Amino acid sequence: MARPKSYNVEEVVERVVYAFWQHGYQALGLRELEHLTGLNQFAIRSEFGGKEGLYLTALELYTERAISHAMQPVRDGGFRQISVFLTSLVTDGSMTSSKYGCLIVNTGIENARVGSKRLEEAVRRYWHELESSFLVCLQNAIAAEEIDPDIDPEQIAKGLVSAVMGVHAQNRLDQKTDAGMQLVDILCSQLKSMELS
Repeated sequence: MARPKSYNVEEVVERVVYAFWQHGYQALGLRELEHLTGLNQFAIRSEFGGKEGLYLTALELYTERAISHAMQPVRDGGFRQISVFLTSLVTDGSMTSSKYGCLIVNTGIENARVGSKRLEEAVRRYWHELESSFLVCLQNAIAAEEIDPDIDPEQIAKGLVSAVMGVHAQNRLDQKTDAGMQLVDILCSQLKSMELS
């Protein structure tokens, strides 16, 4: 008979998210993960399939929260919701703003060295979801005659995703939640210029 878990999986995974977000994947060994999360090496291996499995679980939680709390309002909201989303990237206290940047951006950069297909898939899933949210919002705005119908919503959605990456990278580099503010201001100004009067 299996022993009952002595920890709450959701609480532990939340601590794992912040540990990897702050320190990165390669910087944390199993001993550091034990210390930061309260999990022992056996649980990391048996419950999560090792360090990479634990990291993927953290990425999944991070992605699901971003989809429900940040991306869904963009998908469901009007055109101006894109600017609200972008502004939240540099607003202290927002779930999308951190001096550590974005766990997904950090993972993508770090995975260039690690070379994990599974991590790459998790990163691509996140960016696909964000691009899709921008695209739906832009298409809805065109249909509602809020913005210029001659714009290319696919290209703008892709560009916005790249810009989001840049904002997060700047926040991480400067270790400030609002370091990417200048880029956000430029983006919001450009978006405003697309609105029909």
